[in-house]
Amino acid sequence: MEKCRTGTEEYTEGLVWGLNRVGIQVLGVGRKVQAILPDRACLGLEARRKRSWWQKWWWENIGIRSSLKDVSLAHIPYMMHPPNRLSVPTVVTVHDLIPYRLQAYHGRLRERVYFSQIRKYLPYATQIVAISQSTYRDIADFFPQLIPNVTVIANGVHPDYFHPVAVEQMERLTASYGLKRRPRLLYVGGYDARKNVRTLLEACQEIYSRKKDGELVLVGALNHEPTLKMIAELGLEERVIATPYLLRSEVVGLYQAADVFVYPSTYEGFGLPPAQALAMGIPVIASNIPAVSEVVGDSGLLVSPSDVDAWVETIARVTQAPALAQKMAARGRARAEDFSWENIADQYQKLYRRLVRD
Repeated sequence: MEKCRTGTEEYTEGLVWGLNRVGIQVLGVGRKVQAILPDRACLGLEARRKRSWWQKWWWENIGIRSSLKDVSLAHIPYMMHPPNRLSVPTVVTVHDLIPYRLQAYHGRLRERVYFSQIRKYLPYATQIVAISQSTYRDIADFFPQLIPNVTVIANGVHPDYFHPVAVEQMERLTASYGLKRRPRLLYVGGYDARKNVRTLLEACQEIYSRKKDGELVLVGALNHEPTLKMIAELGLEERVIATPYLLRSEVVGLYQAADVFVYPSTYEGFGLPPAQALAMGIPVIASNIPAVSEVVGDSGLLVSPSDVDAWVETIARVTQAPALAQKMAARGRARAEDFSWENIADQYQKLYRRLVRD
């Protein structure tokens, strides 16, 4: 079974796919075989063991500098830049500033050292891309001196999310996980504290105490013991289905089988799962935090992440009003076109050309 993609991996895969569509050749440096195949799973690259912390440090600080032969520009899809300017222009993507904005994410000494290096080395980047206006504002708060070199280019949604799977495949998938109740709520995302899944579970506890039907599907929760304990603590074992990490095609199938997508996160740099739900034509109820509000706009309903009663009321409102749900779905599909990787890659192409020309 394919492991769950990180946000950076999902971003890189989609960007390579989009760049291929606009005619840019992409080489993956740091591997013996550098060919990247955008229409293959994992870009056609063989799986390899996760790097140790020291291997990662060596690559980011030393290895990348010797791997840029025959390239005209290097795009680093995460925040760490090497400790000097490179021989070609560099673009660094900043997805979020979680370790600077949230104290809980840099408690260990190793983390504090790593994030202090980011602060020191990021100015060496030729250009920085923020994936949302929200992330741009965070950069302005923590790295104001870098703002002249920051460009905002939104994250993209992989093309698979614009194309439903076959109905038979979707039905096999729902049957395999015992999905049988309606309305069906779906959550896709992580399970660390900022994802705020407890608020969603508490809202569902209240909803299901009143209604005899309905279920919540948590993708990936089967791999997260604290969430499973929370489900049991709230007495929701019969109404909450926790799946393991899934292939993208299976996640697409679950989006397709859902009635409403719910996303209670308290902090994001973008909000990719809500964007995926919009592309799938699923009504979205999400937190009214800046990055997610920026993605969803008026295509979904936005709720305070801390207000359980508001989540209960909003979920009931959407699930009990088919006309409203259909209107939200139609708006969402139109909104998601802004996040197609063809459109996003075109913006990157213009940026790359400017940097290489300059």
